[in-house]
Amino acid sequence: MAEHDNFYRHVRDKASELRGQIDELKTTTLDATVRDAAVTQCLIGINDLTFDTRNHAHDSASHDQRTYNEIIKGLNDQLQQVRSEIAPRRKFAFKSAPKTIPTAFSSTVSEGAPVADGSNESSEQSSQVFGPKPAGTSSSPTASSFTNICNTLCLVPSPNHAGGGVVLADSSRCVIKCSVLSRSLTIKNVHNSLVVAGPINGAAHITRLANSVLIVSCRQLRMHDCRNCDVYLQCSSNPIIEHCSEMRFAPLQEFLGLGVPEGIQTNMWNQVDDFNWLKAGHSPNWSMLSLARRFGPDQWTIIQSLTEGDPVGTVLEAFDIS
Repeated sequence: MAEHDNFYRHVRDKASELRGQIDELKTTTLDATVRDAAVTQCLIGINDLTFDTRNHAHDSASHDQRTYNEIIKGLNDQLQQVRSEIAPRRKFAFKSAPKTIPTAFSSTVSEGAPVADGSNESSEQSSQVFGPKPAGTSSSPTASSFTNICNTLCLVPSPNHAGGGVVLADSSRCVIKCSVLSRSLTIKNVHNSLVVAGPINGAAHITRLANSVLIVSCRQLRMHDCRNCDVYLQCSSNPIIEHCSEMRFAPLQEFLGLGVPEGIQTNMWNQVDDFNWLKAGHSPNWSMLSLARRFGPDQWTIIQSLTEGDPVGTVLEAFDIS
């Protein structure tokens, strides 16, 4: 009964959070990159919630499952309605009918949610998103997207980014550092990398991260299908893992200077909920990183002093990432 109540609260709280995110789309800047990144986060959130409810269908009563399905349908309908309202008005022309607006958990989303820029840019193009804006452009927050990069170090120091999202996808042997306030963090299909991000004033969604180090300050952390990762965490809610293994958690060092989301006073780094371990006792899929294996002052100094010219291989080696 306790597990049932916990999962019901999880669905209720997540749905409430998603409704707020969808409502925020109405006030998001008209900048296409920012709008697309915000919509992507909503799609990922609904997709994750759908996955959670389906994965727990065998533990849920039929009336609970109907309730969950109604909640998810309502979120999809709300998102579709808002997307229709904020879509740019098209000039009249005799053209074919517009395509149907996709909803979460469609065939285009369930296996790999779209990244903010929706393209397959080269590593050189992807690494330029944090560069200065041309004169005369809007100073609204922008999303930073890194896709298909390898052996690359990317920094997000621009004040213009503050409040936007960070997306890292389909990459390996890279170092990403974003130390300015961000709306969200999304990682998909990344391995043998170092990611430093925070404060994230929302959720961090991590999918298929392997053999990597994640250092993050956020309000919510969700990890799916991840393996063999060290996670240094500042989080105001219980971290959630699912279909993960060999996950090790440690508290984020305060002197690293990432800061915490506004209003956050507690750190739940070691209160991990494993949705694939409902038995009594500790889940075998995660552990607290031993003091002997935690990084020392030398590694934290490297993070604080990262510059674009630093050799990626040397940085990764310092963090035991091969």
